This record gives sequence, C-alpha cells and structure tokens, in this order.
Amino acid sequence: MKNLDTFKNDINIIAGSGQFAYESAVYLNNINRLNRIYLINKNEELVKRFKSIVVKSDIRNIEKIISSVKKDKISDVLIIGYVKFPPISEIKLSFLSKIYLKKDIYLNSINDQSLILKKFLISKKINLVSQKKIFKDFLLVRNNQIIRKDHSNLISNIKKNKKNIEKIFNLDICQSFIMNGNRILSYEDVEGTDKMIERIGKKNKDFKDLVFIKSKKKKQIDEIDFPIMGLKTIKLLKKYKFKVICSFHQKTIISKKELFLNEISKSNLSLLVL
Repeated sequence: MKNLDTFKNDINIIAGSGQFAYESAVYLNNINRLNRIYLINKNEELVKRFKSIVVKSDIRNIEKIISSVKKDKISDVLIIGYVKFPPISEIKLSFLSKIYLKKDIYLNSINDQSLILKKFLISKKINLVSQKKIFKDFLLVRNNQIIRKDHSNLISNIKKNKKNIEKIFNLDICQSFIMNGNRILSYEDVEGTDKMIERIGKKNKDFKDLVFIKSKKKKQIDEIDFPIMGLKTIKLLKKYKFKVICSFHQKTIISKKELFLNEISKSNLSLLVL
C-alpha cells in the first residue's frame, strides 16, 4: 500500500450524503490531497463548494466510476459519507465481473455488501484509503475524556462491564446501543443512531441513568464503514438528558471534533473513552 504522505492531489472521493462527506473533502483539499469527487448521494453543500471537480454518479454504475478513476491515473479512492449499497444484482457489471463476484460470494459465503464492494474494487486495482488512517486526527482517544464527578458511580459501573460491552461489538451486533444502568434498552438497527436516541429519549421519565455507547464493530471495514459521531448526536443526547457517552480508544471518528468536545464540556454529559 502507498504511503499516504507521499503524494499530492492523489485521492479521489466516492462521496455519499452527510456533513462528514463535506468535511472530508474540505480537509483533503486543504492538505492538497483532493483530486475529484464522485457524488452518489445528494449533497448540496459539497456541490456548491467543489462544483468544478464533482461528478454526479450512481453506485450501481461502479464500473463507470472505476473507469473514470483510472483515466485520472490515480488509484487511491476514499469512500466517505452515507452510502447505501444496493444488492449486487442491481449493480451494472460486465460479464467477467459478474463471474468474479458470484464466485467470491458463493465460494466464500460473503453476504456483507461493503465487504463485497471492497473485494471487487481491489480486484480492479483500486486502492481503498483507510478512513481511520487518513482521519487519524479525528479519532476519539482517551485524552479526550470529560468525566463529571456526579457521574462517578455510573462511570464505574460501565468500566466494570467493559468486557461485556466489548462482546457486543466483537459479535457485530450493532455499532451503538443505549443502556440505563446495567440494562440494555435498545440496539441500533436500520433506523440509525439518531432515531434510536429519539425513540428511547421520549421515554425519559422512566430512565434516569441513560448511557449512549458507540464503537466500531469487529467486522466493520476501515475503508468503507467506520463509525462517525457528530454534533447532531450530541444535541439529541443533551435534549433527552443522557448522562454518559462512551466509546473505545480510536474506534470512532468525530465530525467537527473541536466543536464536538467543546459542546460536551459545556453540557452535563460525561465522555468516557475505554
């Protein structure tokens, strides 16, 4: 794999929707790493800022995107933002690509769409850039902890349950869940993080020690599916009077990290990084 610090204007982005897709493009542009953006979901802010290098695309035409990337003679690609991967049957592929994918899926029993996409792009000589590596300064680390004294008992309880919490992520059950004391109230599913928080938060009269826990699952792919947390989540947690946000060291990317930490420090939330 190439050294990410060696090249300039050497990364093409396949961008979905969401604030972090925009933030990523700005970051790469500021360090002279950004070449072109293949936009596959609506993102008006990104189009407005980078109109001259945005190519509106469709993930179902992935081979067309690959062909365009190769014309740029740049093999490094970063996939970022919310990207809904369609079933392989909906992707327009050449005959040889279909044979390759069917062989890989059936012989290796792969059913994870993002893993299938990763293996397919690698087979096309595309180098997927690790989100964790390129955004290492955005990772949540232990030095970012903000612990409030009145949450000490709750924090202590979470630490005692660290192994059980790790099991949830190691078993790929979810990338976030909500607890009240020792009781798990909800796992994140297709509804997403924010809707889960709202659903549980509306029952807040019954729950006095709400804890939100988010981290990378064991099988989540660094190049495609790294968990991201931002200001919208913090605002919801404050609104519904959660007490603790918990994650693991270098297992979550933070959008607008400085503002994120500042927002927590001004709130009644504690931030625990295990």
